[in-house]
Amino acid sequence: MLLIKKANINGTGTIADILIDENGKYKEISENITASDGTKVIEANSMMACPTFVNTHMHFDKAYTSYEQGRQSFGKENWISSTEETLEDAIFVMHERIRKYTPEDVARRAERAIRDCVMYGTTKLRSNIDISMLDPNLNAVKGLLLAKEATKDICDLQLVAFPQEGIYCDPGTDKLMEEAMEMGCDVVGGMPAAELLDEHARAHVDFVFDMAEKYHALIDMHIDQSKDMFDRSLEYTAWKTMERGWQGRVTGGHCTSITYQNQSHAIKVMKMLKNADVNICANTQTMAIMGIDQEPRTRGVTRIREMVDMGINVITAQDTICDGFHLYGTGDPLDYGLVGCYCAQYNTPETARIMWDMLTSRSARAFDPDAKYGIQIGNDADLNIVDAPSVHEAIRIRASRPYILRRGKVIAGFERKAAML
Repeated sequence: MLLIKKANINGTGTIADILIDENGKYKEISENITASDGTKVIEANSMMACPTFVNTHMHFDKAYTSYEQGRQSFGKENWISSTEETLEDAIFVMHERIRKYTPEDVARRAERAIRDCVMYGTTKLRSNIDISMLDPNLNAVKGLLLAKEATKDICDLQLVAFPQEGIYCDPGTDKLMEEAMEMGCDVVGGMPAAELLDEHARAHVDFVFDMAEKYHALIDMHIDQSKDMFDRSLEYTAWKTMERGWQGRVTGGHCTSITYQNQSHAIKVMKMLKNADVNICANTQTMAIMGIDQEPRTRGVTRIREMVDMGINVITAQDTICDGFHLYGTGDPLDYGLVGCYCAQYNTPETARIMWDMLTSRSARAFDPDAKYGIQIGNDADLNIVDAPSVHEAIRIRASRPYILRRGKVIAGFERKAAML
């Protein structure tokens, strides 16, 4: 057994001891628990004890590709990275790299990125995998399955079959999607904005729901990832969710076009999302590629505050680490959580708590709507000890996490150090 002494539970100021049993589950949470013989003890000394982070939107197949080749190979001289500045260019620049995938290459980079995420206290991860005719042998799926097996002792990893290039404008992808699900993907993804015609975008959404029903799978689509106010797959997805009875089992990633739509229409769509219980994943660091406009610049993120205020389950995630879309990214939820606070203009302790929940309990709800999560007796002891007195201070300093536990076992730790010399 393991006993954690004097922990600040969820940063609320409530100080308690936490006893974890031999099966890695919370056994007792109370004041002044006495350790029995053979029980290991961690002195939290009023550091926060919080459930481990949940990151539901990653692209591990692309991770760390930005450091492997320069733009010069794409005919652009004197540029030192393969990262591009706009979404459209980023998609294009990745095409050649995807064609060169091997299972071993993908597995090596993915495993590195997964371990980086775990090091910062994330033990539940969801990764999109590009499914397209650029990779007809599904080397990316094969590589992610290898990485999933290699990291199964440190995290729960869900794999999303993600048709980045579309389905109807990329003939053959429909069959590859079926094959990917048969190989072991867990979640059905989509990208209706990739289609060239509005009717094909709707058919794309229908295809995703049909496949999810066939495999009894969750849905996680990139939806309306554009600055085009006429991209309107989000409202159709909300309607389809209610029609198919898939409430709570659908997540929309990015959903940026709603920001550019007029207020009355946006309110209508947000009411539909609330009624359909659709999760919205706002990956705020996409400002780097979505917000390149003439002045006054837009931000290229969804309506975070309004959606939260309307009762929609809004979450956020890392999205990418060092690939053609994003030069940066560490896998640390407190990095992208801080960016999220700025984007949502969450500048009080109360609103910082909302962002913290987006990184934890709200994301857990999207990851598995039926699972138990959090520091409660009987739950799996997936726990971070965070060296900060409150969640807003933890976000501000991206605090150290000296103990990261999964199912009651210490698997990692992260320490942030600085010193005057």
